[in-house]
Amino acid sequence: MGNKKDVEKLIFIALLVALSVVLGIVDTFLSSFVSAQGVRIGLANIVILTGLYYLNFRESLLLIILKSLLTGLLLGNPMIFSIGFSGTLLSFLIMYGLLHCAKKMVSLTGVSIAGGIGHNIGQVIALFFYWGITVVFSLFWLIPIGIGTGIFVGSVVSVLRGYLNKGQVFKSITQTEDNKITLEQLINEE
Repeated sequence: MGNKKDVEKLIFIALLVALSVVLGIVDTFLSSFVSAQGVRIGLANIVILTGLYYLNFRESLLLIILKSLLTGLLLGNPMIFSIGFSGTLLSFLIMYGLLHCAKKMVSLTGVSIAGGIGHNIGQVIALFFYWGITVVFSLFWLIPIGIGTGIFVGSVVSVLRGYLNKGQVFKSITQTEDNKITLEQLINEE
């Protein structure tokens, strides 16, 4: 990591991590006003989905891992961390796969909806190990919430991308199409 572009990219990722952590904490605070335990808007997902659009696989994975670890450390509950990280990881894999392998077939909002549903399914899978099969029934109300938050996040990111694409500084530090790592390339590397 020696050239200026690499340093700028590292700073960009650090800013995305910091912003996603702050928005995740704000989201947790806002969720305390909702009667349903664990229901969140997904404000940090605005930053995550934006990062997924502009970063390669490894950089995106670094973003979600750092966001999850830092948020988990700051909010402090290992069980909540494991549940949240399970959702985040499944959501990441679904969204990255759709963005980079089916980009022309799925809109950004569609990717976000799939990520919201995937996040909820990932959380329920983790909860299954704590509380058993009964948690599966929570998907009946979690999936519609995932769809709603997915629409919100996808819409915000669509608007945000329009502004980010206009900025020259932003263009200089984001990936170009020819050097993104796709899931197929990642699988073939091993």
